[in-house]
Amino acid sequence: MSKILVVYQSFGGKTKSLAEAAAAGASSVGAETVIKEVSAVSADDFSGIGGVILATTQPFQSMAGGTKSLFERLWMGRDKIKKGIRLAIIICHMNDTKPTEDSIKAIAGHLGLEQVAGGLTVKVDEIEAGKESARQLGIAMAQGG
Repeated sequence: MSKILVVYQSFGGKTKSLAEAAAAGASSVGAETVIKEVSAVSADDFSGIGGVILATTQPFQSMAGGTKSLFERLWMGRDKIKKGIRLAIIICHMNDTKPTEDSIKAIAGHLGLEQVAGGLTVKVDEIEAGKESARQLGIAMAQGG
């Protein structure tokens, strides 16, 4: 079973709860999980992982600043990131997620991360239902999906 890194950007705790649910799902099927807030993550954290779940908020219909800063740090250390690491995205939102999804996909592609199908978008007023979907996403990532 592979190691899954779960990274989150959260303002009020909702996106963090989705990240925690994803980590719990992955752990429930035997994956080793590490959960970190975006400001605490560097390219070194990508060593030895089989997948990463990125949970981010979407203020002002764009990628959260902390998430963007994470990608900037990863870009600086991109030589340390093994190509082909699987990526799943969770976006906690109030409006159209396409700008954020497109930005993350483009940057992740430049870093050599491979996005798995079925990213998750959760409206801020549907967090409880979203937690179960996040848990299922964690299970799928742990099982190689």
